[in-house]
Amino acid sequence: MKKKMISALLCTAMVVTMIAGCSGGSTDGGSQGGDSGGSTEADGGSDSGEDAGSADFAGEELSILVSAGWMDNRYDDTIARFEETYDVTVDLQTIPADQYSDILQSKLSTDSCADIFWIQSNPFAISSVIVDPEKYCIDFSDAGWKDIMPEARLSSCEYEDKLYGLQIWHNSPEYVMVYNKTLFDELKLDIPTTYDELLEVCEKIAAEDITPWFLPGADGWQHQLAFFQIGGVYEEAEPGLYDALNENTATFADNEKMLEVLGQFKELSDKGYFGEDWIGTDSANMANEFGDRNCAMAMANSSYIKQIQEETGTEDEFGLFLIPLGDNSSFPTNPAGPTMFGYKGTEHEELVKTFFDFVTTTESLQEILDNSPAYTNLDVNDDELEQHWLPEEEEFMGTVDEDKMGTAVLQTGTKYTNDYWGDFGADMISFCQDQSEANDVLKNMDSNRAEAAKIAGDSAWK
Repeated sequence: MKKKMISALLCTAMVVTMIAGCSGGSTDGGSQGGDSGGSTEADGGSDSGEDAGSADFAGEELSILVSAGWMDNRYDDTIARFEETYDVTVDLQTIPADQYSDILQSKLSTDSCADIFWIQSNPFAISSVIVDPEKYCIDFSDAGWKDIMPEARLSSCEYEDKLYGLQIWHNSPEYVMVYNKTLFDELKLDIPTTYDELLEVCEKIAAEDITPWFLPGADGWQHQLAFFQIGGVYEEAEPGLYDALNENTATFADNEKMLEVLGQFKELSDKGYFGEDWIGTDSANMANEFGDRNCAMAMANSSYIKQIQEETGTEDEFGLFLIPLGDNSSFPTNPAGPTMFGYKGTEHEELVKTFFDFVTTTESLQEILDNSPAYTNLDVNDDELEQHWLPEEEEFMGTVDEDKMGTAVLQTGTKYTNDYWGDFGADMISFCQDQSEANDVLKNMDSNRAEAAKIAGDSAWK
């Protein structure tokens, strides 16, 4: 397999949306077969309609354009088998995350895109990122692998009743609070379920000269999660809010619950509970901060527990709880994730379709999961797949009310919001530095969403 890391000097760096995000730009990494003979028929899943190797693709090259972090090494073994099975070469073009969006748009607009390209998709992303999928994307509506994806995932892969994308992603709790359970027990602390309880816990932890909540503001994308991952609490406070935001009959500005959450976030910052210089701190050393007991809590994917233990050798135990800002009790349900599309202008359409068939076999899914550096499961309809759920994940999921698991996180449940992830984060920092007011942060999001809606020609903003 040929790999490229392409640096686009002509592109200015920009913050790429995550989520999960972010899921796509995560410090936690990301997280799976068919016959050993390489059959493209999935066990109860995809059916290519022909046996492996019967199609004559010998000597062809399949190019894939992807942002860093979305495929990593987890696809390497599957791609190698694909190359061997069909006597082809896969040219994997991995773009730095801060340049990917600009490069993809340039390649689509100049009809020079790779055979397969990826986007961080959500129920609104195809219309806002690809804009014209009928022009740029292969229609997979009749593909046998469609049933591999749960209904929630399909919502990020379909547009106007046509299937364009394939999303193979996990279903772990994304960006909830990971905490040192052993430390909590020693300090006789209970899991906080309200903001007042969180304040009390933070005060007691800080008294031990331990950072209560490690928050890496310098990464530029993580601190926003504290606001967006609790979308259910905004919808609960104002039923119908998501629909109203999507129909342009409501705004972020002046929303009482959102203002409350921003105020709480700033209070935690002012008290030093995120760390003395959280705005200038990145996540590179976060696992060691946990392992050395320099911090007690952080927002992370559930599988980060495994990373802490493996990287630091700590014998402490860890657990999970919901982000309690705004007295939130909603699970961060997220149908978004990195999603691959076939480029309609490709000269290798049948090879592209065969690749999609190939990666959705049970053998390939198991390979992708097993080679994942972090994630413990895949959110797919395949009973033959051996999942690797952590006990901590299973314990946490059992504590969440199923009725609280139906609302998507704010960034993917509302139009154009995720497009301005970086801007919102910068505005949050400005607010914490007393350079603006909380409602200014919300007003700026309204203004940015309106601009995106105008570009998209959204009738609700006309």
